Amino acid sequence: MNGWINLYKPSGYSSTFCLNLIKKKFKLERIGHLGTLDPMAEGVLPIAINEATKTINYINHSKKKYLFEVQWGVETDTLDSEGKVIKKTSNVPGKKEVINILHLFKGVIEQEPPKYSAKKINGRRAYHLARKGEVFSLKKVKKNIFNIRLINHDQTNKKSSFVVICEAGTYVRSLARDIAIGLNSMCYCTKILRLSDGFFKKRTSFSFEKLINLKQLSDLDKYILDIQSVLYHIPTIKINDKKLKLIKNGMKVSMLDEVGTKECQEILAEYNHTIAALGTMREGIFYPKKVLNILWKKI
Repeated sequence: MNGWINLYKPSGYSSTFCLNLIKKKFKLERIGHLGTLDPMAEGVLPIAINEATKTINYINHSKKKYLFEVQWGVETDTLDSEGKVIKKTSNVPGKKEVINILHLFKGVIEQEPPKYSAKKINGRRAYHLARKGEVFSLKKVKKNIFNIRLINHDQTNKKSSFVVICEAGTYVRSLARDIAIGLNSMCYCTKILRLSDGFFKKRTSFSFEKLINLKQLSDLDKYILDIQSVLYHIPTIKINDKKLKLIKNGMKVSMLDEVGTKECQEILAEYNHTIAALGTMREGIFYPKKVLNILWKKI
């Protein structure tokens, strides 16, 4: 069983917890995921099973889409509803003020990651240091915000909702904090929902509860996306039996007769509608980088 699952992670569980439970229940050899969602966050969490774990770095997830909600007038140490209140203000921005500032948060922006994040400092996670009360600083990172818009503003209850399309690795909690700072106010995230991660969309995701309540491994099969469908953006070459056996041993193969002197930084080698390897193509020669052990029992 090899492929991807478009999991909808619920709020209240870490990404690692969800993966470990699925791995244990179905006795999977390997499991991995694309991107991480904080425990309080929910939404799309793409999961790779067995040989698909070799393709994680090849997935096109340059754009992610989130819905996030904020509570104005208060800031917490975690920048979300799980943290302790550390600051308060009576200044709550109006709808027009919020709309008028959002253009400053489009394009390439600088962000300081949250103290409670998985960012590493000398090999240690920032959230571990923060929980121990250690003093540290995090370097700012540049991220691309493709679009952000206000979708609801409740002045009475001091709440707003936004939708943002951003580069992978963007810190939504930091984005909310920085918008508040720009408005001479404060806020924290009460909800973060990942609506999409590249190819993977909320509307085609499967709930964690549904997956974990399946009776047996065979029931999981209908939820698995084949590897090639997820790697839709990478060109494919077709190989024969002889070339498959060479690739199995990590050897380069000539594709000059099939594709000429074609060059590609990323390319899939396909045998009988199944991905055999990922690699590069230089001057008509295919160089395997990741060999998938899906076909070997068949040859």
